[in-house]
Amino acid sequence: MATTRRNFVGGAVALAAPVAGATMPRRVLGKTGLQVSVLGLGGARIGMLLENQPAIDVVRRCYDLGMNYFDAAAAGAYGLSQARYGVALKGLRDKIIIGTKTRQRTFTQAQLDLDQSLANLGTDYLDLYQVHNVINDEDIEFIFGPKGVMEMIERAKKAGKIRFIGVTGHTDPAVLNRIIERYPFDTVLMPLSVTDGGNAQKSFEQVTLPLARKKNMGVIAMKMLGAGQILQRKAATVEECVSYTLTLPVSTAILGCQQVAQVEQAAALGRAAKPLSASAMETLRQRVAGQFELAALEPWKRLPSVEPRQDEYVAD
Repeated sequence: MATTRRNFVGGAVALAAPVAGATMPRRVLGKTGLQVSVLGLGGARIGMLLENQPAIDVVRRCYDLGMNYFDAAAAGAYGLSQARYGVALKGLRDKIIIGTKTRQRTFTQAQLDLDQSLANLGTDYLDLYQVHNVINDEDIEFIFGPKGVMEMIERAKKAGKIRFIGVTGHTDPAVLNRIIERYPFDTVLMPLSVTDGGNAQKSFEQVTLPLARKKNMGVIAMKMLGAGQILQRKAATVEECVSYTLTLPVSTAILGCQQVAQVEQAAALGRAAKPLSASAMETLRQRVAGQFELAALEPWKRLPSVEPRQDEYVAD
């Protein structure tokens, strides 16, 4: 029986119990050479929980079930998630891979973000530091401008505080392509889902994924469930969502979880996911494109008139 959004997000019905000692499959994170679990934990929902202990329990359960990639950022709910990661993953630094990000564009503000991230996570280095949510060409110019965020990131890498450098984009795959062509980023984080694949006007799968693969970048998928909208609208089942995204040439897909039961379901899905055939992938794309208004299911692709808060878009 297909898992509904209520079952997955509410944790009301669990999938088969995970096998004791079972491990999550891993893939290479592009040119970094890092081995990452096919599913990773997104940080926003961890930061949204009102109490610390349930959040810490979720993070630790992810690790116990084989997830080794943990996504975070500096501000808003993400900032709190970093502090909770620091507690839940203490003593496991050499066994996990931490990717965080900044939306700041100036050297000084980005430096403050980096320092805060290192302190909250309880580490002296980050595996991956990402320039977050590039939205237009003006944004790109600020990123590479004098005393900009890239200048800070390159200096921090030389100092050993950052191992690899990534970039993320929610809004426009063409813009993401332009910044990827301009700088040899190690990874890219972008929306990859059944709705993105079916979106003939704006598809990261169709536009950015081929370029990322050509450059041997580690590809990190987000919005696999459309921040829950794909399941709410019954555009696809959670099993279809996971299988679709993991069939793409991605290294890992980050998922938001707020309950231990959700983690256990996600881990079971990650272990059980099998590659879909080309025809099955196309059937899913055509189904969602034919039955749903994709713009409503992917609001992050609309260029905001006012820059969104850093925690506005949940990365799952």
